[in-house]
Amino acid sequence: MEELVQLKDFHDLTEEELLSKLNSSGEYGLSQQEAERRLQIYGPNELAEEEKVPWWKFFIRQFKGPMVYVLAAAALISLVMGEKLDAGAILIVILINATIGFFTEYRAEKALQALKSMVVRQVKVLRDGEVRLVASEELVPGDIVLLEAGDVVPADGRLLEAYLMAVDESPLTGESVPVDKFVKTLPKDTLLPDRTNCLYAGTAVVRGSGKALICATGLNTELGRISKMLQTVEKQEVPLEARLAKFTHFLIKLVLAIVVATVALGVLEGNKLLPMLQTGIALAVAAIPEGLPFVATMTLALGVHRMAKLNALVRNLASVETLGSTSVICTDKTGTITVNKMTVREHVPASDEARELMFKVAVLCNNATINGENSIGDPMEIALLKWASDNGYNPTQIREQYHRLKEDPFDSTTMRMATYHEEWVAVKGAPERLLDDCKFIYDEGGLRPLSLDIRNRWQENVERLASMGMRTLAFAFGKSLDELAFLGVVGIMDPPREEVREAVASCREAGIHVIMITGDHVTTAVAIAKEVGIINQDKFEALEGRQIAEMSEEEIAKRAREVAVVARVFPEHKFKIVKGLQKAGEVVAMTGDGVNDAVALKQADVGIAMGIQGTEVSKEAADIILEDDRFATIVNAIAEGRRIFDNIRKAVMYLLCCNLSEVLIVFGGILLRLPAILLPLQILWINLVTDVIPALALSLDPAEADTMKRPPKRKDEDILTKAHQVKVGIFGTVMFLGVLGITVYVLKCLGFSPLKATEISFHSLVLAQLFFVFNVREASFLRRPSDLLNNPFIFFGVLASILLQVSITYIPIFQKVLRIVPLSLNEWGIVLIGALIPTTILQLYKLIRGE
Repeated sequence: MEELVQLKDFHDLTEEELLSKLNSSGEYGLSQQEAERRLQIYGPNELAEEEKVPWWKFFIRQFKGPMVYVLAAAALISLVMGEKLDAGAILIVILINATIGFFTEYRAEKALQALKSMVVRQVKVLRDGEVRLVASEELVPGDIVLLEAGDVVPADGRLLEAYLMAVDESPLTGESVPVDKFVKTLPKDTLLPDRTNCLYAGTAVVRGSGKALICATGLNTELGRISKMLQTVEKQEVPLEARLAKFTHFLIKLVLAIVVATVALGVLEGNKLLPMLQTGIALAVAAIPEGLPFVATMTLALGVHRMAKLNALVRNLASVETLGSTSVICTDKTGTITVNKMTVREHVPASDEARELMFKVAVLCNNATINGENSIGDPMEIALLKWASDNGYNPTQIREQYHRLKEDPFDSTTMRMATYHEEWVAVKGAPERLLDDCKFIYDEGGLRPLSLDIRNRWQENVERLASMGMRTLAFAFGKSLDELAFLGVVGIMDPPREEVREAVASCREAGIHVIMITGDHVTTAVAIAKEVGIINQDKFEALEGRQIAEMSEEEIAKRAREVAVVARVFPEHKFKIVKGLQKAGEVVAMTGDGVNDAVALKQADVGIAMGIQGTEVSKEAADIILEDDRFATIVNAIAEGRRIFDNIRKAVMYLLCCNLSEVLIVFGGILLRLPAILLPLQILWINLVTDVIPALALSLDPAEADTMKRPPKRKDEDILTKAHQVKVGIFGTVMFLGVLGITVYVLKCLGFSPLKATEISFHSLVLAQLFFVFNVREASFLRRPSDLLNNPFIFFGVLASILLQVSITYIPIFQKVLRIVPLSLNEWGIVLIGALIPTTILQLYKLIRGE
């Protein structure tokens, strides 16, 4: 028995071969003793659980990084020098940023727990020839299980008996139409979605009943295979985090260079080492935008709030900006592009009289029921009832008028269903078979023989509907099955959502490539893709999963922008597609709703799960959950992501300009042998309080007019481009010169004391930076005054910061800590003039440049 292995592929073996391989009996099952022995060999039928990361490890992780190390070093030097207040303030900054990072990152990875919840707890099993209730964890290969409508399949197995059985396999395949199940052996090359003689763990029986031989349990099931893949997926680095990390490293190098140069220059000039180290700390504190992590996090959090109003729930803050960087959307078809409701899109009757009979047959040869939005039954049959009802045929009245006497259920041999009534038989089925079964046709000439030529013409109609991606059904009626008259055919499909075409067009305008990835047939997928504009030219590529399996990731990367549709895919194909696209440098957003999507959702730069149709597994693996399952919501969220990045860029630019002006003021004061213009705690106050409020207000700026008319950012694009860096240099220098000019003026011309001059410089710089927030936007408000009014939060933010700055001069504790005293009205006038000079110069500069 120890030599037995769990079977991976069992669709192509006969019942006798399977029972022999697994040493079991279809009539008696396993003995209890044998089942217990196998349980020791194979282990329990459950999914392994990944070890959770405790919360404290997430917190400790926040204290890693170059910015933290530099601030910690500054705090340590301050402590050694006896500046306990400075050291304490810097340590508080570190703690605040770590706390923000902790709450941003700490979210539970529950995908495996959700997977485990899909496995049923008890199941009917044949043991020792008796039916027993057994815990699903105790199932072993070779067990015989009995299943009926409402049961969840506990493990992978092969059907031995099936009576009108249909199974919802959407968790694995993504397709919502139940799959009819049969017992016949299938060819070896049959794909998983077409293996109608197999059952898979986590799927649900929606109709009929059956008996199955368990062939694989636990991690050897399809569900288990996905679980193992989920554990191996490493999430891609978030573009915003990468950009901020790159920016931080650049900033640290710059800060260290400035500090070393300043300390060395001061010592060479004859100054003592300790005061120069203190000046170096002031420079380090001035150069590092301590408020940046808080501003970036709050900008993302505000974006999350706005996205929630757009029906997009964000589970991972950084994914908000990543969505804005998206260059490729890999979208599911069913429920995202389409409405997820089978609908009769077209019908072709043999005549007007036949059309009326088609509606009656659609109602009578049908086991579904509809009651408003509440429908019960097979989706295809529900579609037929709604079609008849929408055309004025009341299903209840028709069924009362024509009582059903008996029914021949649909089976794979006859490919039809028939219901018997008092005077006639109603039949529906596969058109190619029903055309062969009918002797007559009910056309404009009445009832007449169905000739070969007429059959061929109708076959062309059927092929036309099929080429448009529709599932086809034919209708017939007659006094008996031997005298059937052909009535016509209908084309049924899950139609696209109305807004999708416009959303796809927006993606194209924004430089975003859309690929439809589906478990459905390629003909259906291509038809839908053409209808919504994913395919809008004659030359396109539509691939199948088996082709993806044969391609390398490099080949996928090369053809990334040529492929429009990938059909008949499995989880590993989706995963491979995402990795190939990422290898091509694309930022990939992947949508999904089933267990089969979980691996690709986790691998993608942004995983987007469906809130209505999605499984818990897909939701836990995703970064964003759509509450309305609409593709258009993704496009709206991308626009929001782009707005957020633009605003983070403005905030970074604003903070960096402010920091540069502070560095230059400290450095310039040393060169000009002026008294300390800014003290370390004053700089911390500016960076953490007065600068942060306007920076947050910038995060609420509305989107630019061209937000969705420009291509996505490159994955390696810096948060500040060279053009932005030049502006930072110019703007920071102008602010520095303005404040330095006022400092020199009050010291040399007005004879202010060094302490008073320092305070004037402090207040002037704060106000200059507050006014500077209006310069961060691309256009000059002198040229476009409306920009002053489109974000009132900036006005309120600047006003709040001004009031805060003025008020601290009259609060004793701030006077002591920041070494300031109340100013006279004339002195405030000097501060205001010093603050307005840089803004006036910059606005005139932008106006002259035509911005």
